Amino acid sequence: MRWCLGLICLVLLASCAPGPGISGADRATKGRHAYAQLYLGDTGPAANAPPFRFSGLGAAKRTVALVSLAAGPLRIRGRCEGALWLVAGEGAGETLQRLPPAAEFAFTLPPGDRGGIRLQPDAETRRCTLTVRPRRGGTYGITLEREDLANPALAELDGRRDICALPDPAGLNALERAFYAPRALSIGCVLPPGRPQLLPDARDGFNAKVEALTGARLADAALDAGDPMMPLDFSNAPELDLIWISYLNMRADFSGYLMARMLEYHAARGTTVRILLTSILMLPIDRAIFEDLAARYPNVQLQLYSWRPNGAPALADPVNALHRDQHIKAFAVLARDPSRSRILLGGRNLTDPWLFDSPRDLSAYPFLRNYKAGRRLSLTFFLPYEDFEIAFADDTVVRALLTHLASFWHRDHDTQRPRAFAAAVGGGAARGGMRHFISVPFTDGRAQEALFVELFDAARESIVLTAPFLNLTEPLDRALRRARARGVAVQIVARTQIDEPAGVFSIALNRLFFEAHADWLTIIGYDPAPRTLHTKLLVIDGRLSLVTSTNMNRRSFLHDTENGVMILDRGISARLLAQIATYRRRGAPVAAQVQVAPLLRLLMSLPALRNAF
Repeated sequence: MRWCLGLICLVLLASCAPGPGISGADRATKGRHAYAQLYLGDTGPAANAPPFRFSGLGAAKRTVALVSLAAGPLRIRGRCEGALWLVAGEGAGETLQRLPPAAEFAFTLPPGDRGGIRLQPDAETRRCTLTVRPRRGGTYGITLEREDLANPALAELDGRRDICALPDPAGLNALERAFYAPRALSIGCVLPPGRPQLLPDARDGFNAKVEALTGARLADAALDAGDPMMPLDFSNAPELDLIWISYLNMRADFSGYLMARMLEYHAARGTTVRILLTSILMLPIDRAIFEDLAARYPNVQLQLYSWRPNGAPALADPVNALHRDQHIKAFAVLARDPSRSRILLGGRNLTDPWLFDSPRDLSAYPFLRNYKAGRRLSLTFFLPYEDFEIAFADDTVVRALLTHLASFWHRDHDTQRPRAFAAAVGGGAARGGMRHFISVPFTDGRAQEALFVELFDAARESIVLTAPFLNLTEPLDRALRRARARGVAVQIVARTQIDEPAGVFSIALNRLFFEAHADWLTIIGYDPAPRTLHTKLLVIDGRLSLVTSTNMNRRSFLHDTENGVMILDRGISARLLAQIATYRRRGAPVAAQVQVAPLLRLLMSLPALRNAF
């Protein structure tokens, strides 16, 4: 509870503080600032490991930040084929040294340093070599290459820009106009959804990922045993060109360590592996697993997302630097055999609470988390989740969605704005299908909020959704009330218990929503012990549906990065409605008469605090 009170103080102070100024680190550039992290340990990369590759795709500025995993100082000497800046420190303390092509440079990287020293190669610099001498152990070398020049096939995927042929809105109804409209939101062209696999079962969701990487599922008995060192059969593993993993976080638990072992198999064979997680939620024990993997295999590209105010130091806006999370959820493999490409989207994270009803005993492995049973309000709590994913197996769809995800991977580091991905033209036909979207609300003018408002306003018959958290922005709340005036039937399946960090605030907000709306819409409380609802589904008029990472709260619409698929297809909508119906049958109606403690009612009336959740 102490940290919750601290968060309240920070949020209230931030609401009264002036906006962040421009620091010395923010040298103006025209174009994207590409940013990558190179992880260096006491021992070098694995034998025959590929080089480290940094992106220069469409970039006016390229930064490689050095991260030390070593126990002692690393003495580094290097040389680049082209010119570069050697940068140390940040803000007012930043120092820069300009180096001409082929000039040798040397510096010492302190133990534990996380980006205090950075290389900024010029546009013509294709290659650098570093020699690293740890305090203990042998000297090793590492090569840095411009990825978009060294891997043309991946550069083509990353740099692709689609042209979306959209139908004339004059011939469409309101729901169709909302689906086809060009938007400030980063949104892809219409794709054929086919018959996707729906994955409401936790083990099916995990095994879909295991099968994509190894070619075989894990038996229930093996999962029950929970041995992170279990034998893994790669005899039918596909050959992969790219693996994409993005979640709120991954942990050093059974599922996280098993995933790291599978990723190592493919990394050793040269596959590019991209992992996107939230920095603040990765405890040192979690970081060690994935940062060590990136140090041993430089083709494992690890981004630990940390928002900064226009690239300035975090202290310029400490609340948002701590608060804004990377919440895009996707798992994908791009296989050389197109029939084995896969992508999964939805609400799940890739950690044990999304796989098991109770923690596995990992006490024999001190480098892994050993959860304690029960619900604890800390970053080490174990709370099982009821969640949902949707999987697509068409190689064309997988490539299109990976290209769109790459627009966020190759975002501008200073603003977090994704690369331009799709442009709209007329002349298309209204045939239905699906579109993938990515939301970065603080760079796109809250465009995801505008999409949801338009969808609510387009509803003529029904709005059916599942949501763990209910704290609508004012435009969304007004749109929901307009639906009431039109006689739209609204059904919501939501949590009534939230035993998580900050749950005391979230449950108060859910109850305030119940109090405001339960007299006219149908709200089902769904808390299936021992699990808790985490699914995010939305179906409009039984025709248009969304499977997303987006919660129905202000955090998702104002702060966090999100993604999802919007599908205009009655068949898929019917299947999703059937899934929601299973939740509804196991829940119970929520009344408008609820209890909210007076202090929480007062706190949640403060816009600065309410907008944080």
